[in-house]
Amino acid sequence: MKRVSVVVPCFNSASYLHHCMDHLIGQTIGIENIEIILVDDASTDDGATWQAIMQYENRYPDSIIAVRLEENLRQGGARNVGISYASGEYLLFCDSDDWLRVEALELLYNVITHENADVVEFCNQDVTTYDEIDTPLACGNRSREILVRTDGERRKYILTSTDELTFGCWNKIYSMQLIREHQIKFAEHLIYEEPSFVLPVRLYAVKHVFLDAVLHYYYQNPEGTMKGSWNGRQLDNANVWVRLFEDLKARGFVDKFPLELEYMFWSWGIELTIKMAAIKKLYGGHTPELSFLKNIAVKYCPNIRSNPLLGHYDPKETEEAIIHHIMDLELTPENATELDRLIMQCLTGKC
Repeated sequence: MKRVSVVVPCFNSASYLHHCMDHLIGQTIGIENIEIILVDDASTDDGATWQAIMQYENRYPDSIIAVRLEENLRQGGARNVGISYASGEYLLFCDSDDWLRVEALELLYNVITHENADVVEFCNQDVTTYDEIDTPLACGNRSREILVRTDGERRKYILTSTDELTFGCWNKIYSMQLIREHQIKFAEHLIYEEPSFVLPVRLYAVKHVFLDAVLHYYYQNPEGTMKGSWNGRQLDNANVWVRLFEDLKARGFVDKFPLELEYMFWSWGIELTIKMAAIKKLYGGHTPELSFLKNIAVKYCPNIRSNPLLGHYDPKETEEAIIHHIMDLELTPENATELDRLIMQCLTGKC
């Protein structure tokens, strides 16, 4: 059995995959101890990405698995397929335009096994070029462990979102046993899919270690999902949370943590969707989109106004109060446009 399985979703990645792979193949843990699963997510570059992937599999047949999808599933779906092939003790994700320090997997494997942890989270650094990072590996003084043994500790853990504990999926190494046992998967065909995997992990993990070390370099790809056009995908984030909420309901967590998960759906599913769409000017007062958000807000957050986690708000002044109006208004093109204007005012600090 390999020590670590690394799943790499690839879409039109031929021009930069080599940088990611050079750092995976060169890991100090040894290529013989890792399994790299390269998933071509139905690339549209006339086979260039698949050809690049096959070259790596041919060079390292004992350590690299090449998978070619006929249908584009987006990153979440490609990761799910990759997980189905994984056989390592531990699991990690790396996008094909990013890379890891060559010491990363050895350090992470040592930490997660020594600490007997379910998850080890680490730091990343945003970069805008593929210039080599030559700074020495160093660990800061923020490293710590989070033990989740009681429902009270679980409630706090569910809600935590900081620079140290994020809902990103690629700055963590996971126990494969935890992922397999609880059949944790990503939402497919959607962007902003990462919470659909990470939040269920939080609901099952008992020991989470934060390692204060930069091990992952996140390339700010101007053509990538987050920087590129979102036209037609402005509701993807909300749909991720609908699927996630239904999954958590089936697992019994919504009944167990109703306030926390209602609040998470509201703040991450509804508010974040509106904020991001407003910033990118993607809905512009379109009534059907706001109607969809209103309907899911009413369905999944019926008691949000009395939810103590929301905190106090002034109904005349805050962004949250404006977003609350969506639940009350009859959405016509006129008042949808007005809501759009008010939200933009809040986002620019003029509210």
